[in-house]
Amino acid sequence: MPTYKASEPKQAAIYYVEPGTYEVEIIKAVEKTSQAGNPTIKLDVAVLLEGGTTGPTMWEHLTFTAKAGWKVDQVLSSIGRAVIPGEDVNVEAEDLIGEKGVCVIGVEAGQTNPEHQFNCVERWLFGDEKAKWLGNRRKPAAKTDKHIVAKSNGFVAQPADETDDIPF
Repeated sequence: MPTYKASEPKQAAIYYVEPGTYEVEIIKAVEKTSQAGNPTIKLDVAVLLEGGTTGPTMWEHLTFTAKAGWKVDQVLSSIGRAVIPGEDVNVEAEDLIGEKGVCVIGVEAGQTNPEHQFNCVERWLFGDEKAKWLGNRRKPAAKTDKHIVAKSNGFVAQPADETDDIPF
């Protein structure tokens, strides 16, 4: 009979989220060479969920060719780097680790089992589109405390005074 040493049970990692727009963090970046021999950076991108938890991790590949440069531009713009058309840009993999951006997350079927679905990065948001999405998810400002002032016909909320001076 097989045996093992028991430990504290842990929740399984979240490996799938509903398609939509999410904040993400680049948690790993490794320089590689593509099958065609082009320089590539493979990114591990983790979805950041409400409450500080981490969702699924997806792969994203940045291939440094003229044809695939649009994706490098999207990623760099999304993480807040300036992208100036026509400028030569040197991208170091380790400089991308810890950077946060915003992505539209989609779904793709598994390669070995098409019924098993996985999340994928459809595109990166940047500029006005990113700013609008971030602005829409900001929490409303906290309500300010009000002092209660007694009146002969009831109580009325009044804004807090700047000082603690008593006017008598």
